[in-house]
Amino acid sequence: MKKYLLTIALALGVLGITGCSREGSKVQTTAETGDGVTIYEGDRRVIFDLSVLPCDMEYKGHILQFSSCELYQEMSDVNDSYTPYLIAKVKIDDIDDETLHQFDEDLYVYGKISNDKNHLNNKELSKICEVDNAGYRYYVFSQSLFVSSDYRYDFSESAFNVGFLILQGEDYRALHYIYDEYSSSNVKDLKDISKEVWYEIKHTQNLQGLAE
Repeated sequence: MKKYLLTIALALGVLGITGCSREGSKVQTTAETGDGVTIYEGDRRVIFDLSVLPCDMEYKGHILQFSSCELYQEMSDVNDSYTPYLIAKVKIDDIDDETLHQFDEDLYVYGKISNDKNHLNNKELSKICEVDNAGYRYYVFSQSLFVSSDYRYDFSESAFNVGFLILQGEDYRALHYIYDEYSSSNVKDLKDISKEVWYEIKHTQNLQGLAE
């Protein structure tokens, strides 16, 4: 298990040149960990810029593993359009229900995608559901059913990222984990995910469609 508590302490203790984070706010320190993580330390936020997964995310002394993040797509049988899906997978089997509930209350999670062919520039996707399956929680982001967008082209050669902004206490100190990736020429079909997760995604979308 990666020792991110030690890494955080390093980031807070290292004096560096003031610069700008990816959000544009001033930061006080920057630290390279050598394991695919760059840390930016600011006033009330520590940003972990991730280039590889898995990664251990801290929440009030507990560890939740950010295991994977993948881009999927679904092709419509009606008009040959495509729908993107970002799915982030977090290991939760070592976390008790009460802590997990508190984690949900202190978490803001998002997914964004860029694709030149479909004229998308860092577009934030909607979080359509969370699926708990086999000790993992799947955070699923896609196009909202309430917004009509038929994307003509597939989502190969897409840049995407998922971020977990986790509040750590009453002082609103936050740890912000951001994973960036670029898809190659091959993007998985949504049906390639486990049947249980696929069923929950489609079930949620069907319920949203009925409520529309």
